[in-house]
Amino acid sequence: MTSEQVRSQLRSLVRAVERLAEPAASQVAYLRDLRTYPSADELALEFDAMRGFVPELSESGLVTRSAVAMLDAIDEKLAEMSGGENEGLWHADALESSADWKIVRTLSRDALVQLKIP
Repeated sequence: MTSEQVRSQLRSLVRAVERLAEPAASQVAYLRDLRTYPSADELALEFDAMRGFVPELSESGLVTRSAVAMLDAIDEKLAEMSGGENEGLWHADALESSADWKIVRTLSRDALVQLKIP
């Protein structure tokens, strides 16, 4: 893989984390644009898809261990929110009202501090 392709993967990962860090109203607008509203699943699905690039990004030195730890924390929180018993968390209304989504936004903002685009 070329260095430009790896940098492109980093930009895609950063964008997915930025979406998780956005205010609820911006997330809802994004979901409406995608036509997935009222499901909030797409926010986590995009992160999950980009999360797969992390080992290569880390190996190439573009993602630090501290950034990987922050990404792991986001991944763990989203996994904790999954499951049928948490179905309500994946409705767009929960983006505004749920403490879980507020935690995801905080973790994502913290991760963005660690992620740098060269």
